[in-house]
Amino acid sequence: MTCHHETKAISAPSIIEIREKYLSAFSKKEDFVEYMSTWVKEPKEETSIMLDAIQKYELMPNLSYELDALRDISAYIYETDFTKEHSGH
Repeated sequence: MTCHHETKAISAPSIIEIREKYLSAFSKKEDFVEYMSTWVKEPKEETSIMLDAIQKYELMPNLSYELDALRDISAYIYETDFTKEHSGH
């Protein structure tokens, strides 16, 4: 949440923007989670589906999270409608 605010693009795209882009590319939860978690584990411009964001904000740094943690985060993003109030994790 330091870089990706839920609703506002500050130093990186908002979570809403990311979620919408990924949902349009991956409608099935398992595909969404696998692609997002794998990409965040090793961010590369060549494999990004958000090249416009990379041009605007630069490539996301490698965060050194375990893949299982990234899968949990990706599943949470898939399941959560950030346009509505919800309890944070």
